[in-house]
Amino acid sequence: MTLSGNTFRSGVLAAAGCAVLALALACGGGGTGAATSASPMGNANILVTDAPSDTWSTVQVQVTNVTLVNQADHSKTAVAFSGNATVNLVDMDSVGELLASAQLPTGTYDQAIITVSTDPATMTLIPAGGTASAVPSGQIHVLGGGAVTVALSPALTVTSSGSNAVQLDFDLSHPLFINQTASGTVIDFQVKHRPNPVRLGLIRLHRNVGTVSSVNATAGSFLMHTRFGYDLTLKTDGNTLFYDADNHPATAGSLANMTAADAVMVASRLQDDGSLYAVRVWYCSAANAANLPLWSPEGHVLSVNLGANKMVVDNADGHPRTINVDANTVFTFQDTTAIGTGTAYLADVARGFKVSVALKDPLAASLVATSVNIERAVDGGNIDASSSSTALVYGQAPLSNLRSYPYASPFTWWYYAKPTVTSTDPAAFASVLIAANGVRVAGISDLSWTAGAWDAATAILLPVALPVATITQNYAGGTMQIAYTDPVAGPVTKTIDLTEAAGGNQTLVVKVAAVASAVNVGLDPVSNWAADLTTASSHVWVSVVPEASGHLAAYSVLVLE
Repeated sequence: MTLSGNTFRSGVLAAAGCAVLALALACGGGGTGAATSASPMGNANILVTDAPSDTWSTVQVQVTNVTLVNQADHSKTAVAFSGNATVNLVDMDSVGELLASAQLPTGTYDQAIITVSTDPATMTLIPAGGTASAVPSGQIHVLGGGAVTVALSPALTVTSSGSNAVQLDFDLSHPLFINQTASGTVIDFQVKHRPNPVRLGLIRLHRNVGTVSSVNATAGSFLMHTRFGYDLTLKTDGNTLFYDADNHPATAGSLANMTAADAVMVASRLQDDGSLYAVRVWYCSAANAANLPLWSPEGHVLSVNLGANKMVVDNADGHPRTINVDANTVFTFQDTTAIGTGTAYLADVARGFKVSVALKDPLAASLVATSVNIERAVDGGNIDASSSSTALVYGQAPLSNLRSYPYASPFTWWYYAKPTVTSTDPAAFASVLIAANGVRVAGISDLSWTAGAWDAATAILLPVALPVATITQNYAGGTMQIAYTDPVAGPVTKTIDLTEAAGGNQTLVVKVAAVASAVNVGLDPVSNWAADLTTASSHVWVSVVPEASGHLAAYSVLVLE
């Protein structure tokens, strides 16, 4: 069955209705020129990440190429990765998949072109839920080509004396990324740039698998050839934990006992200078490669049973595993922060957390955790009106599910569409919540373990779809006025701000028009807004975030003529 991209897109957008929350990505063409071999070279780590999704347990795709585009001359490009990297995007919401530590010509790059295979046979899509089965490849349809151009903001600078990193973020939460329609499951790859944290050492990496190329015990390092076809040098020290997987269960190992051609799996992290440090290393002979704990639970927590001292973890292959904890299970946060030891600390783990688990016996019928490292603690959803400038409260009082998190310095908040425009002012955040004045506010927060409890370290305000509305004041000068009926508050009139700036911050306006027996759906350019966003429109669906002014900022507008 062959369907055009326009047919797919029209069906997806029309079905999305008020759920349309599309992110306008800066997409352009890349150059075809090649950097000369005489150029001085520098290092850049190329990583793939993703925004979380509650809908899918596995979204496995194959990345085949990453090319960077020179800022000063877009005809000059540099290939940073080329191969067949199969990545489960769902596992990448708190860690990055390191595709390569690439040697690139020095300079500044303001675009990345990431290419993903469009062959459905290279993809595995498994909906969330322990009994869900994979979507048949014949029902997977990919819109457009597999090459996505991503604006890098801030731009990536590569120098001969240092190292940098570029994180390409697959936005699984984007409403156009995956949609299930009557014609099958439709994929429209949405990728954005994730700015680096203040220190490269704060970037967390997924486990890397490959073979040992060489060992330098004197220097405390080894070279591994990854499954993606690239060589990585990893530093070790006295704190690196080695496991000899030739034995079952694995026994304590050492760098000195590793040999070239050994199969190896490494849990590593970037250091601030861009080099790689090995935190944990599992190795064995190539003949025993199946002994590597490739299936070791490292995924999202699906449920916690405090009465039975168990939790269910969605494994990397998309299938849940029940993990038991006992009096000796050690709980940590991001490897370095101790939470506690014993079953009582299972209460500090919640659904949606990303964890990595070390097991007493990976092949036992009943899996018992020796340690549970919380890689990412997260909460989100409805932000309750009881939130203040010192406490962020998620949940809904009528459902008796309120969760309160203190927040203060260090605390950072931003709007979903503006990840590079952040604020560290809790009072400013609280003023936005107050100004919402009854309009539902949603968000998501990363949590940090502080003084024996979870605190909100960040808050991202997410767009919320308003009820179907009518335009009561034509669009002009960047604003329009709409009216709708709130199921609790009754009739509401609000001023809506639309942003005309180009790039990811621009409001996305989608126009739906019936022509004869067909329905045309398409993006509406800014030049048409004044003519199309008027009281003559039939209905509008607006997704908004609150502003301190009391206005609502439109993230997307779907207008029905």
